[in-house]
Amino acid sequence: MTVHLAQQILLDKFKQEPFHNLYLLNNVHPATMAYGGTCSDKALSYLDATKAVGLDAYLHSARIGGKDIHRLVRLEIGNQRYFADIGNGWPSIQLIPAATPILYECYGMHFRTTIENDVITVYHRKRNVEKKQMEIDIAAKSETEIYHSIENRFSADIIYPFSSQLRFSMVVGKRFLFIRDTQLEIYSNSGYEEVLNISMNNLQDVIEEYFGYDIKPLESQFSNRN
Repeated sequence: MTVHLAQQILLDKFKQEPFHNLYLLNNVHPATMAYGGTCSDKALSYLDATKAVGLDAYLHSARIGGKDIHRLVRLEIGNQRYFADIGNGWPSIQLIPAATPILYECYGMHFRTTIENDVITVYHRKRNVEKKQMEIDIAAKSETEIYHSIENRFSADIIYPFSSQLRFSMVVGKRFLFIRDTQLEIYSNSGYEEVLNISMNNLQDVIEEYFGYDIKPLESQFSNRN
């Protein structure tokens, strides 16, 4: 099994299953991973897909702002360790090696990593501004503890960067589209665009028009909220 296969599955997931916080905003635990979600939902979906093709994959976690609240997947391929950040709202479409720093460009933005003291630090640059995204401990972590954290991810005392504002993103063709609160941001190698005045009232139409994605099956789960 190869890095290429793991990265192809990663890109496919960014294209097929959106990152969004609609379950969180509606306080609904999804019945399926088929319609995306936040990092926990997307990590579980990618974990299942990689295991289904025989890859050696495990749940992992990372720190954002010093808090261990981000979920990703650890892969062991050819005696090397990699991390798949499928649950990143941004298009982290390449595996992150544990042994070698990387730098790559996609959709008009850049990702890079540094490695020091067995910790990988991930940086993201868009529109000429770079920010530190997260820190990943290279050592394996307890999957039992991560599963427990996923079960309790909607607890009132856990605050995420997107806890109160709408988020919805996907790779669409050769562009990356991200709804952040009331605007749609469109990134590509040829430039940056914005579409304003996004709201829950026009969300379905906007997503269908720009993403080519039908969110009605996703929204149907809200009627069965816990």
